[in-house]
Formats: sequence, structure tokens, C-alpha cells
Amino acid sequence: MPRLAGRSKSALIEILAGEYGGGRVERMHSVLFADALRAAGLEGDYVASVDAVPAVTLASVNAISMFGLNRRLRGALVGHLAAFEMTSAIPSRLYSDGFQRLGFDDSVARYFDVHVEAGFAREQSACRALAGSLAEDDPEAVGDIMFGASVFLTLDDRQSAHLLGSWAGGYPSLRAERSSR
Repeated sequence: MPRLAGRSKSALIEILAGEYGGGRVERMHSVLFADALRAAGLEGDYVASVDAVPAVTLASVNAISMFGLNRRLRGALVGHLAAFEMTSAIPSRLYSDGFQRLGFDDSVARYFDVHVEAGFAREQSACRALAGSLAEDDPEAVGDIMFGASVFLTLDDRQSAHLLGSWAGGYPSLRAERSSR
């Protein structure tokens, strides 16, 4: 937030309000994610399983951190977030449907359902109000916005290829599970 101003800052605050549950702790995405992990039989504590997660999964979070910690990369951070918000509803619906089909408790799917519920309004807010207004207010940021979106899409593609390759090969995508096999 401190790296943005005006309309793009307002749009980011709106998006973050959703991430933080709109003032309701039980609807915070981090809480819903931890609940989903626990309901699926995994550890839900903050970074509890990070050592088992492959680098390809952590790459996008690392990119966000790098963009966020460098003021000159604020456009890339906005582009990364906008690309995520614009592409997350459909995969979230598929994840939710898959968990339900496999018989998991509703609390596993709830995390993904929240992203589906936000849907079109969140996509438009990220695209037009956040990235679009930053591009209009600071035309020099356009290249960085596009770079950040490209980074997200590239890393997401690599993550997807890793998951699908692991499943097709008959082994888990997590490092610890793969090595103990």
C-alpha cells in the first residue's frame, strides 16, 4: 500500500479487505487456508510444511516478496496480483469440485469457494481499478505491470506442469513425500 497512491491504492485496499475477510477473522484467507489444510489431514500452522514444498511452488511467493520489497518494482507487484486475481476463479472452482468429489469435508473446499464467490467483481477491480489506474496515472509503470503479470503466468504454468507431471507419474508433488517413497 505505501508504494501506491490514488485510485490504484484504493483498489488495492479493496482487494486486501477481501483477503483479510472484510473484518471477520473466520473469513480471512489465511485462516480458511489453515482450516482447509487441517481438514485435509495436514499441518495448518504458518509455514509448518514449507520444507516439503518444492521450489517451483514457492517461486511465485518469492517473486511477490521481491516485488513488494523494492519500490521500483511496484508495477510488477500490481501486475502479478492483477494476473492472479484475473485467473484464480476458474481453477478455484475446479479445486473445490475436486475436493468435494473426493469426499473431503466442506471446510477443505471453503477456501477455494471464497475465491469463486469474489469472481468477476474481483477480476475487474484488479484489472481496471488496480492495474489500469496505475497504468493511466503512471504510464512508465506499464512495462513493469506487464512484466509482473508475465512472471505470475509463467510461474503458474511451471507449477501446474509440476503438479500434473507428479500426478501422471504416480507420485506426490511434495518433496518430503517424494523422497520418502
